[in-house]
Amino acid sequence: MLDFEIKSILGEKYKNGFFEKASSLSNILHKEGILVFNSFISPVGLIKIQKEAAILKPNSFKSSSEYNVYVSDYDDNFPAESPRNRIMSTTKKCIPNDLIPKGSILQKLYDSSYLKNFFCELLGKDNLYPYEDSLSSININYYDKGDALGWHFDNSDFTITLLVKNCIKGGIYEFFNDIRYKDGKEDYAFVERILNNEVYGTKVDSFEGDLMIFKGNKSIHQVTAVEEGERILVTFNYNEKMGVSLSEKSRKTFFGRI
Repeated sequence: MLDFEIKSILGEKYKNGFFEKASSLSNILHKEGILVFNSFISPVGLIKIQKEAAILKPNSFKSSSEYNVYVSDYDDNFPAESPRNRIMSTTKKCIPNDLIPKGSILQKLYDSSYLKNFFCELLGKDNLYPYEDSLSSININYYDKGDALGWHFDNSDFTITLLVKNCIKGGIYEFFNDIRYKDGKEDYAFVERILNNEVYGTKVDSFEGDLMIFKGNKSIHQVTAVEEGERILVTFNYNEKMGVSLSEKSRKTFFGRI
């Protein structure tokens, strides 16, 4: 049963019967690599989350990170200019989970068994668990003017995000679905074309309150630089196994502590 408080902050079409469509939606996700649930959060719920995020922002950690598309160590078997080793960059501010109040709407959404069961069926998972460390399960990410997310594949096979606030200009999500492998091997040639701006991916028009689920480790993606305004994105991070922690290196990079 959908908890009354959770139901009160969901968009109208998600309150009754929608989550029963998980199996059919799963086929769309598998084929297209992405699902966007427009107005997943109601206008009233969105205002509450925006206020929470605004209050927390002064405590956020500003990070600037460099990495290759595969978010892995430098490989001496490839030249520095190859798509395997070319450097991307991300700048943003972030609030880790331990600074989000236990009674916050975001925490209640994340912990909701009803929503979690929906995600499990949608993603074909037996169960989903929070991170073992106290920082990584829910993150509020702030992108101010000039901040961007460079091209990369995620380590996890799915990513769940909630757009809390959209910027006025820029901050466009772009992705290529299922292009990582060719004949069972990394398709470096196509990734190089992407990095050289020879081909362009699918751009997603996201709106405040939209929930997005995409296949992060097979779909290369980026978010272009914010040109005007502020973009706030929440990531709901789950694991298929209990007891998993985000690496200390990643925690230090994005949160400034472990």
